[in-house]
Amino acid sequence: SIYLIVSKILDSSFALTNRPGFYLALTSVIIGMQLFLAGFIGELISRNSSSRNTYLIETKTGF
Repeated sequence: SIYLIVSKILDSSFALTNRPGFYLALTSVIIGMQLFLAGFIGELISRNSSSRNTYLIETKTGF
């Protein structure tokens, strides 16, 4: 990535969007963001469930 940054600064005709790595990185960021948000929303739904804190207690101990 340092090579791409230096090449862009030194050579004004350097086209970053003509490289497949650019689109691969862009796609990876988008997919990663979608997976993170899906997991985050799933965690929020499971934590706010109405049946989250229902416990079945059989006997009361002597404490």
